[in-house]
Amino acid sequence: MYRILLPFLLLCSFHYAFAENILRVAVSQNVGDMNPQGYNLNQLYAQNMIYEGLVKTDSKGNITPSLALSWEIKDSGKSYIFHLRKNVLFSNGEPFNAQAVVKNFQSILKNKARHSWSALVMTIDNVVALDDYAIKLTLKHPYIATLNELALVRPFRFIAPSMIPQDLDLAKNNPKKPIGTGPYMLTDTKVGISNTFSKNPHYWDKEKYNGIYYDTIITKIIIDPNAKLVALKTKQVDMIYGSDSIPIEIFHNIAETKQFQTFVSPPAFTTFLIVNPASKTLQDKNMREALALSIDKAKIIESVYYGYQKEAQFLFNQNLPFTKTKSYTPLTYNKDKAEKILTQMGYTKKSDGYLYKDNKKLQVQLHFIANNPTQKAIATIMQAQLKDIGIFLELIPNEITMYRKKQTQGQFELCFSQTWGVPYEPFTFINSMRHKGHADYMAQVALPKTDSINKDSIDKAIKTLIESPYDIYADSKKIDLNKAQENLTKQTQSFLDMLYSTQIYIPLTYDTNKVVARVGIKGIAPDVRAFEIPFWEFYE
Repeated sequence: MYRILLPFLLLCSFHYAFAENILRVAVSQNVGDMNPQGYNLNQLYAQNMIYEGLVKTDSKGNITPSLALSWEIKDSGKSYIFHLRKNVLFSNGEPFNAQAVVKNFQSILKNKARHSWSALVMTIDNVVALDDYAIKLTLKHPYIATLNELALVRPFRFIAPSMIPQDLDLAKNNPKKPIGTGPYMLTDTKVGISNTFSKNPHYWDKEKYNGIYYDTIITKIIIDPNAKLVALKTKQVDMIYGSDSIPIEIFHNIAETKQFQTFVSPPAFTTFLIVNPASKTLQDKNMREALALSIDKAKIIESVYYGYQKEAQFLFNQNLPFTKTKSYTPLTYNKDKAEKILTQMGYTKKSDGYLYKDNKKLQVQLHFIANNPTQKAIATIMQAQLKDIGIFLELIPNEITMYRKKQTQGQFELCFSQTWGVPYEPFTFINSMRHKGHADYMAQVALPKTDSINKDSIDKAIKTLIESPYDIYADSKKIDLNKAQENLTKQTQSFLDMLYSTQIYIPLTYDTNKVVARVGIKGIAPDVRAFEIPFWEFYE
């Protein structure tokens, strides 16, 4: 009996000693080619698992060291010297050094047009190695969001030099393999089924987490939200992470049952409406004010978000630095004031309950993504709220590709949009307003040139804001950081006061990330980093 039992016990011990810790996560699509400079189908959370940059953001949105241990800012903000970590290897064993950084930057700069949304890409003059573990980044002019953009998941993350094509062009050619310095490696892809990530055996920072617990992360492709929940209940997956993966109603119902762990992040980004002055109905700023005053955001939060989010009065979460205004007072729900404005504009209410002027009904179109249940729910509530004022809100559902096209071409009266979260906010997001391809741009362009605030004055103010943050201590040997921050705060306040006064933005809610996980998984703490999933922090 003992002779039979002993080998069995030894076999079990061997199995448990070498058993993998596997985490299975439900997602909506494959992660893509994992090009560090890729957009579209390349999933940000997965790029963040594989690739690292010079700096990164922490859980509160602050810029912290990553592959650069420290840095110096010189020449009034036109030069940055980064001191790199030593003894860091890519997952294939290649050394990380200054030459690797320079080659990656050369590849990024080869395709400036592709990355033209990034002011930093367009501002970089050159990047050179000072020695094996120091590089100098030189800009054409100061740019306040330099460190923020370097912290982005793309395109400023580094791939092993041997994986970069000979012509440096990662726009035309995907890398041979996605080899980075990050905590995980992409080891398997089954299109339409799953992606598998394994721990990077060379990861330099694993001891920070007492050794990364999960050896393998498997992302399972499950498109339907209800099917995701079924997979969680039947133990096919362990976790659902991200607001886009969990409709708020399903999340609320799960939270009520206490069957699984549920988590809600702090505000991560903002959902807002863009009001397009290109519409004759919306050309008058008074009309735009009346619309904003007609929307009861508190009712929307209660009905659509079950109280898991807060109503927004500004484009940016007010807990972030450089997001506050000085003199602008946001418009809050005020039915009486909205009706007074419309009456002063010459509108009268008829027996059908709607307002008319010159026998023409007051109506506005709201475009939304047809298969986005949250946008549809908000649109339906707004339709009822505006009807109560006397405005007919026509709801226009769109397939997502057509929706984006209408936004970029300005073919809308009202549409939904979102900010991008840290580290994009506020400066990278503000700078994007200067570039075609954004709904913000089209709405700002439509502001009458005769108005004191128009597209030209907005763009001029943005340029001044982002290009002169260090001028206050131009050549002084002692940098007064407090004075620098005070000056930048004043500049930002002045700009935001001007921008909000156009009334082309109606902030609705500060969005949060949601997570559902089986009981027993620890270390889950979703934060302001909306597009990152820190698998290396999870354990059991």
